[in-house]
Amino acid sequence: MAYSELEACPSETSPLTLRMRSAIALSVRNCLCHWFPHNFHSLCHAFAVVGSNVASIALDRNYRPVAGLAAIDAGNDQIIVMADEQAFSHPLGGAYHCWIESDDAAPVELVDFTFEHNHVYAEANGYPWTGEASPAYLWGPSDVVSIRTPLASLRAGFGKDKIWVSEPQAGARWMQAHIANNTNAYVQLTSDALARYQELMV
Repeated sequence: MAYSELEACPSETSPLTLRMRSAIALSVRNCLCHWFPHNFHSLCHAFAVVGSNVASIALDRNYRPVAGLAAIDAGNDQIIVMADEQAFSHPLGGAYHCWIESDDAAPVELVDFTFEHNHVYAEANGYPWTGEASPAYLWGPSDVVSIRTPLASLRAGFGKDKIWVSEPQAGARWMQAHIANNTNAYVQLTSDALARYQELMV
């Protein structure tokens, strides 16, 4: 099974790299779908942690999971905003998002393996969704695939192949604590996803 994606600079990305990215995305998805079949759509934090681990190992680069605020285009002049900073300290959570960024060299890459779930999130939370679904995953230079503007100035129509994100300090602290509290589980999940990745690359 091949995964489609938004590739920001296809002329600068080799076919092998595209194949590896697709295999990483699919292996992480299949892993989390296997272990959490009923709610994997809502596990953006797990996609970010496991995905950053697998990408770091497979591509020999440093990727990190990020927890923060986000907004996506739902079509028909509608924006879905996940920007509740209180979510990181509230016991019941709230509207936030997790994604992946490279942190070893410029340009920074932004990766979101849950991008295909955008319309599912919209429908589950009562937001209208118009037109096609988002790409299976997002992977490209951050300054190309993310919107660089203050949230207050964000306007609909930027497209379903881009995302607005921001990482507050509260999100960084939350992610650090989350990984520390679930280290053993993430070691096992990463091992499972890596095995699936290796099978796909044979």
